[in-house]
Amino acid sequence: GLTPNKSKERVRGRAINTPRSNSDWQVYKRLLSYVGAYWPLMTLAIIGFLLAAAAEAGFAKLFGDLIDQWDDPGYRASALIPLMMGGAAFVRAIGSIMGESLISRVSFWVIFNLRQELFLKLLDLPSSYYDANSQGHIVNRITFTVAQLREAGTDALKALIEDGLKVVVLLGALFWLNWKLTLVFIAAAPILALVVVFASNRFRRISRKIQGSMGDVTHVVSETVSGYREVKTFGGQEYEKSRFMDSNKVNRQQNNKMTDTRVLSAQINYTTVALALCGLIFLFYRPDLVGEVSAGDAVTFLALAGLLGRPIKKLSEVNSKLQRGLAASEDVFEQLDSRVQEDLGSIELKDAVGQLEIRNLTFGYQSSLPSVLKNINLTVEPGRTVALVGRSGSGKTTLASLIARFYDANEGEIRFDGIDLKEIALKSLRKQISVVSQQPTLFNDNLRNNIAYGELSGAEDAAIERAVERAGAKDFIDALPDGLDTFVGDDGVLLSGGQRQRVAIARALLKDSPLLILDEATSALDNESERSIQLALEELTSNRTTIVIAHRLSTVESADQIIVLDKGEVIEKGNHTELIQQGGLYADLYASQFKEDLSEQPLERAQQKPVNNNPRVGDLMDRATLGIERAWYNRSWWLQMLRPLSWIYGQFIRWRKNQLLAELKTGSIRKVPVIVVGNITTGGTGKTPFVGWLVEELRKLGYKPGVVLRGYGGRASGIASVLEKNAKPQDHGDEAVMLKNRYGCEVAVGHDRSGAAALLEKVGVDIIVSDDGLQHYALEREIEIAILDGERGVGNGLLLPAGPLREKVGRLDEVDWVVCNSRPLDLVREETVMYLAADGFINLETGESIDIAEMLHKHKRVKAVCGIGNPRRFLSSLGDLGFVVDPQIFKDHHEFVESDLISEDEIPIVCTEKDAIKIQNLEISKANIFYLKVSVSMSSEASEKLVSLLSRREIEPLQHQDEVPKTKVNSRA
Repeated sequence: GLTPNKSKERVRGRAINTPRSNSDWQVYKRLLSYVGAYWPLMTLAIIGFLLAAAAEAGFAKLFGDLIDQWDDPGYRASALIPLMMGGAAFVRAIGSIMGESLISRVSFWVIFNLRQELFLKLLDLPSSYYDANSQGHIVNRITFTVAQLREAGTDALKALIEDGLKVVVLLGALFWLNWKLTLVFIAAAPILALVVVFASNRFRRISRKIQGSMGDVTHVVSETVSGYREVKTFGGQEYEKSRFMDSNKVNRQQNNKMTDTRVLSAQINYTTVALALCGLIFLFYRPDLVGEVSAGDAVTFLALAGLLGRPIKKLSEVNSKLQRGLAASEDVFEQLDSRVQEDLGSIELKDAVGQLEIRNLTFGYQSSLPSVLKNINLTVEPGRTVALVGRSGSGKTTLASLIARFYDANEGEIRFDGIDLKEIALKSLRKQISVVSQQPTLFNDNLRNNIAYGELSGAEDAAIERAVERAGAKDFIDALPDGLDTFVGDDGVLLSGGQRQRVAIARALLKDSPLLILDEATSALDNESERSIQLALEELTSNRTTIVIAHRLSTVESADQIIVLDKGEVIEKGNHTELIQQGGLYADLYASQFKEDLSEQPLERAQQKPVNNNPRVGDLMDRATLGIERAWYNRSWWLQMLRPLSWIYGQFIRWRKNQLLAELKTGSIRKVPVIVVGNITTGGTGKTPFVGWLVEELRKLGYKPGVVLRGYGGRASGIASVLEKNAKPQDHGDEAVMLKNRYGCEVAVGHDRSGAAALLEKVGVDIIVSDDGLQHYALEREIEIAILDGERGVGNGLLLPAGPLREKVGRLDEVDWVVCNSRPLDLVREETVMYLAADGFINLETGESIDIAEMLHKHKRVKAVCGIGNPRRFLSSLGDLGFVVDPQIFKDHHEFVESDLISEDEIPIVCTEKDAIKIQNLEISKANIFYLKVSVSMSSEASEKLVSLLSRREIEPLQHQDEVPKTKVNSRA
């Protein structure tokens, strides 16, 4: 879905809030409410500071008295004044210690409580808050910004109390001594007030900038630490160094400005007080203005006035702390005042079954932006798997987020077990949901605590170990030095991607919730890791409602229902086969994911020497054949040297075609029409499975079809013959026997296909399908169908032996129907796409069927043996199903021997149905050998196309089984 637009202006990566309306006093009053919770301690602290201030003023008064009585020998001989001065000093020390210690405790309690509130608030804030604020600024608010509150909440308050009391006590003493002189002294107060007002505004502005710059510093450090691999890989050190230097420089500059302002204002105040003292001294020399003053009183007055300088200076510095704290308070209180996710639900779910229903759902992150999801309607029955697919930005993840109520719908509703999500208590709802994401979060703790996380922390060891085993994580955890007690590092950095996924799956298995959301759970893994994880995911999704978000469509082919989203709307629904047949967006996305040449991996591996289970190729001729085919489809440059031979081949096939056509009697009357299904390239296009589909479709239309083949690999194919039941592939060829056994139709083979077709006429078929023979022009035909491999196409487009073509590509314009296997090639105006679907496995020993999921559960790793025209397709199909494949490749129509079928590791041997026909006759145990049964999947338009072709050629089925048709056919030959 779209990333929500941030409602706040972004400056240097942080959110700048709109101007706050609260007054300073309202903010400070709220901050003081946290301090007020500890009023007994604050009261004792104030008493302590009051004692200290009184003792300090008393000390000055005693000093003045000492001077006045200095000439009295009796008074001077007395130890009373020194003792009283010592007592005053002692009281001052006790009061200061008492006040300082208690107020510090209050300050740390305030910070503790505010941090707790901020963190707890984070746990309840909606996803939109995290969308609008960077991680660095959120962390900075709890670590740095809260610390600034200590200056405003208690440090400033301490200074106000301690130094304020001193000012009050000292001024009181000055008024008591001489009110006239005191009025003169405090005439400097307006200057002090102006300095305070000026400094306050500047302190506030600078404090906000310091907080922002510290957020930037934290943000850059956080991103660099979490993305250190990308920084090192892409040479981002200089860029990150520059980013950090800029942020750090701003922070330094603002702190310098704060210091300069604080020092300047303090010194102005201090100097003002000093000048006022100078004025007092001047007045002492003018008794006519202030009256007579004793020496002791003069000293006492000057001492008290001098003592005022320090608390006034500290009070002026308090302003910077206060303003910094107020700026921090605004930031902290803004988070504390942020709206938490609404949770008005009161229903507690028990024994949920996982039924999900979405009605007329519309959602947008902001009202000013277009809706991300529009009018979504969907029902998911308990225990079913629904996949959400579509282009990037189509709303898949947004829809899953709404199901988990990370956001709330703007319109419509989502119902869980028939109850509106908003009526369910949020905590209860999320107990029913597990999520496995593309990048699961692991905590810097041991594996046990990462699996049994949160509400699962009380799980027994037996339950944890069972979840680990079901997730396929037991082997790697047992291999760790401390097993489940092994620490995984920050965000699981010490584990591989596949291991992290297994831990996340084990966590979800332990939770055992009825609703599971898989958000691109394997898209970050390589193919082999994905296949090994797939089995654990199948275990996880068993018997629970599952929502799968997938970009790689091969992972959701088995989903009960696939929902295709585009621009926030549901445009297609159905299972994999239905959506492929519809030929819409899903079919386009599916085809586009297989554009790359899949030949690279298997054939690259095929060149390796046989070491244990490494893939290998049969003999030297097999390797040479496969090497040439690979060069055709990879457009190797050296094939251009064979162009002269291609020209000769082209001239030969043109001459041969003309010769054969000339021998045919045009407009002849024949009893049985012929449909030729062939290739313009060498084999491996999926032609024989299509012939099987065609036979079944013709039967549905009322025809009695027969199949004619050349009989490649058969010793008896020199003379045309009709196959009996249980015919031997050594005599008639593997493809012929396979078609006979699987479809039960009449099958004839022979080098002379025309002779073989004549035999089929005698056994009563009313239409003949020629498997291959597009270039066998001696056989008349009414309909021509060309099959192309949608993955390999026509290779380099050259004729044999420089390329894979038997005839030029222009031949496709002459045929009646072009069918592409897997995806269209756009070589002609109309092409029909067919797909080969895996139906399951058949054991060669027992003939029993085993479905794919069960096979994967029992045998994740298999040895693939194939001697077919396109081994790449077979090997890739097994890989896409989730198997780890050890291939052994032979040339097409290879005659297997016992040594070809040895599995050293006792892993199952898997072959194609065509290869199984030959392996079946070997005198070996076949209990560990299976073949993959496939069928052709095509759209309803394909059946309509066939009917149209038959109708156009006036080909009709036999009306009575005992009557031989006398239909006049319009021969294309």
